[in-house]
Amino acid sequence: MKKVSLLLLTILLTIGCNQKQKEQVVSQESNPQLTAAEIRNKEIQDSLKKVRNDSLALIAWGEAKFGMSMKEVLATETFKGGKKYDDSIAMEFSREQNFKKAFGLENPSGVWAEFKDKELYRIYIKSKYLTASRIDDLVKDCDIFIKKFTEKYGAPSYKNSKIDISEFNPEENFVYAKFQIGDKMIAIELGELRSDVRFYYHIYIDNSKFPKKKHVMTEKEKREEQKQKEETEKIRNNSF
Repeated sequence: MKKVSLLLLTILLTIGCNQKQKEQVVSQESNPQLTAAEIRNKEIQDSLKKVRNDSLALIAWGEAKFGMSMKEVLATETFKGGKKYDDSIAMEFSREQNFKKAFGLENPSGVWAEFKDKELYRIYIKSKYLTASRIDDLVKDCDIFIKKFTEKYGAPSYKNSKIDISEFNPEENFVYAKFQIGDKMIAIELGELRSDVRFYYHIYIDNSKFPKKKHVMTEKEKREEQKQKEETEKIRNNSF
């Protein structure tokens, strides 16, 4: 009886091992293991892709790069001759018209390089303010931007499939499309003005790593912050 039990145990173990070997063969056939050379090639391609994304992420618009000073941005061909404000540079009119023509756009009204702590941190593009009957014209421009950005960066990480007037709310923007390239994000937004029921698009190109310097609040900012706190506290007290 003891010999029979040992024989049965041996048979069961043999069957189990054979079954496991068969499963391993099937697994290898359906999911072949990468060779060392293939793994190395994949690592190289991933590394090259990261370097490319990091390089593209630094580009704000044209030759202008995130982190540049106002002086450096004004020295670029893109913003040469632009009008300088406290914290922004408006693209010079003829260059703006060339950009509009090159893209085939109908409704942009301005391109700005915006600065924080003396570093370029955002490109801001806005459209004209149009009536509800011309929302399709705004969407057409947005689709051109999406096409151009897709050619350069690949497909957007998000895109609204269809725009309906019911999606618009006064004084609010909503995202139509978004691109993420490393630390750089491009957001294409649509919105509505409350004052005269006009519609628009805004495009923001930001890099989350900029500005690199730690922001130090100015006296004016401190006063504004204090004023805001006092107004908020006043509203709370009056609500009881």
